[in-house]
Amino acid sequence: MRIDISQIASETTELLVSFERLQAPELFDELHLTGPLTLSVLVSPQGADQWLLTGSLSGKQVLTCVRTLEPFENSFETPVMIRVERTSVAKQELDDDDDEVYSYRVPMVQNFVDVTECVRELVIFQEPIRPVKDPDKDFIWNADEKTSEKPKMDPRWEKLKALKRKMENPNG
Repeated sequence: MRIDISQIASETTELLVSFERLQAPELFDELHLTGPLTLSVLVSPQGADQWLLTGSLSGKQVLTCVRTLEPFENSFETPVMIRVERTSVAKQELDDDDDEVYSYRVPMVQNFVDVTECVRELVIFQEPIRPVKDPDKDFIWNADEKTSEKPKMDPRWEKLKALKRKMENPNG
C-alpha cells in the first residue's frame, strides 16, 4: 500500500488514494476487509522534503456480532495523520512513538511511501471491542420450541432412585 511521493505537491492539496485487495491480499484477509480502502487526506508541506497528511481512512470489514455470533459488514471511517520526510536514511523507517502521528522517514532516492503498517494499525484500533450487528435494537433471545419444553428426565435416574429407596428400606 503505497503513496506516490510525486502526488504530494509542493503546495497544499487534497489527495484521494484507493487501496485495492490486489495490492495487499494478506492484509485484506487478516483484517477481513471487503471492498477498497479509501485514504482521503489534505497534504500540507512542512518544509523542504517534508509533508503532513491529515484526513481519514474509510472502508468496510466483516466482524462477528457478540450477541448472535453472526458475521456482519461494518463500515468505518477513522482519522489519520501521517508525516513524511525525505532524508538520507538507507531504507524507509516508521516512527510511531507519537500516538496520533505516524512519521515516515524515506530515502531521497525512493519515490513512494509504504503505509501498510499504518493502515493495519488504524483499522485494528478502530474496531469495536464488542461488535454488535444492530446496536440500536434491543437484544431479544428467541428460544426454540425445543428449548422451551421441559427436558425429559433421563430414565437411568428413576432406576437409581428405586435402588436408593431399596437400600434405605431393605425390608420393604
